[in-house]
Amino acid sequence: MNKVLEARVCEEIRAWSSYALEKPNPNYNDFPACPFAAKAWADRKVDIQFKHEVSPLPLYSILKNYNDDFELVIVVDFEYDDDQERYHNYLDGINEVISENCFGDRDLYVMGFHPEDETNETIETANFDSTVEYLYGMIFVQRLSLLCKASEKLMSKGYYDRDHGNYEVRQILKKRNELYRRIINARD
Repeated sequence: MNKVLEARVCEEIRAWSSYALEKPNPNYNDFPACPFAAKAWADRKVDIQFKHEVSPLPLYSILKNYNDDFELVIVVDFEYDDDQERYHNYLDGINEVISENCFGDRDLYVMGFHPEDETNETIETANFDSTVEYLYGMIFVQRLSLLCKASEKLMSKGYYDRDHGNYEVRQILKKRNELYRRIINARD
């Protein structure tokens, strides 16, 4: 992969965030789909890294050396697993081993986007034109504690009163909060 492609992917991710995630959305109780995205970008708290190999070692390195200068690290995965279900199951497994302190930091959480994931109907993307013809997956790495605390604030405001594509939002929150409880219990 060349640096020109990486730069184009960075531009596309930033443009998509602005287009689809940062505007008020009636499906999210008039919050943006991602209420913290615009500020994170403006404050330069988003980092984009690239994974060019099948090996998971680049992701493991990011998890082991997580940089708190950023609130979100997006790992652009050019060598993602073609099997969508296996891809997401793998990331669920990564969250399990994170919770067992395998990377030396339990307070991390990964979420993924596979190129074959269904479009989330609650987010307007139909008129967004992709400028990159190369398919890629994305792995989002964040502090679990920050994610859970932000979710708590949004819960009372009706932000989560909807379904998210094929996923029941409450199930995602339940699973994430269980991982967070493990962190808290491990500290005690």
